[in-house]
Amino acid sequence: MIMRHPRKISFALVSAVALAAFATYQNLAGNKPSHPLAGPTEITVTAKAVPLNPEDLSLNHAGKLRYLAGWSLTADNENFGGFSGLVADDASLMAISDRGDWFSADMDWGRKAPFLSAVMRPFDSKAQDHSKKGLDAESLIRFEGGYLVAFESYHRLLAVAADGDITFLLHNKHLDFRGLATNGGVEAITSVEGGILTLVEGGLDTRGRLRGWIAREDGADDIYFKPPLNFSPTDAATLKNGDVLLLLRRFSLLSGVAAKLVRIKAEDIKPGATLVGEELLHLEPPYTVDNMEGLDVIEADGQPTRIIMISDDNFRASQRTLLLVFSLDVA
Repeated sequence: MIMRHPRKISFALVSAVALAAFATYQNLAGNKPSHPLAGPTEITVTAKAVPLNPEDLSLNHAGKLRYLAGWSLTADNENFGGFSGLVADDASLMAISDRGDWFSADMDWGRKAPFLSAVMRPFDSKAQDHSKKGLDAESLIRFEGGYLVAFESYHRLLAVAADGDITFLLHNKHLDFRGLATNGGVEAITSVEGGILTLVEGGLDTRGRLRGWIAREDGADDIYFKPPLNFSPTDAATLKNGDVLLLLRRFSLLSGVAAKLVRIKAEDIKPGATLVGEELLHLEPPYTVDNMEGLDVIEADGQPTRIIMISDDNFRASQRTLLLVFSLDVA
């Protein structure tokens, strides 16, 4: 075959490669919101049901958990997404994004479309003056009638009262954040006997352990977590019996995306301990999973314990905001 227009063909090939590279870059870089929230904003959330495993729709168990429901979420607001912390109960959901935006919703978990109403609002009235570095929220728990938020980049714990008043927690002065990478700070917090269990995401020691603390206003005790290979903690929640559920994720271009849930017995959570935990769940494709970062539990008398997870889509077109609900079938 005679190539009559080699220059045109070469140009077409170069253009195709450039377009593919640009599309890949766009997916990796994401589509960060161009404008911060000016104030509380009502939004409409669309929840599309997702199966546990799209290749086998009959499956409703994974590990030791039963799959109850799951949705892929979108909304009519560019600030929706990036959720890294979560609290939930029978009638509501609150999440916080890695831009510091709050997402609250009235819920009916038994409905096909569970969102009854939803609002997004900035972290505080001065949020537009804060940088992304200052509002990189990574974990959220209930705390003294309000919330406790863990941030990375500028590593710290902030208490947010029900009226919105923000307090720099005294616990911070006992936590040694030196040496932590900007994106390798506190990722998981939860209340335990003796204080706030606080685990970081990065910085394995020579024994393959991550640092952590049981933090109080008057001090902090060191504690460690030994994660599975290539996994790191992203959130935690405490059961009524004192056991801690710890959400872990693997997220990289080389090894792909996966999530694990482990349970750490209450009696193992003590100063100086190296925590490991019992694996309850492992998710990776073809199972429905993404960058799972938020976790909470709902415990009600006479009902199985429900485990709620949300993913951080990083505002990328290649990722999803997933909301997954499991029940704990083991004692």
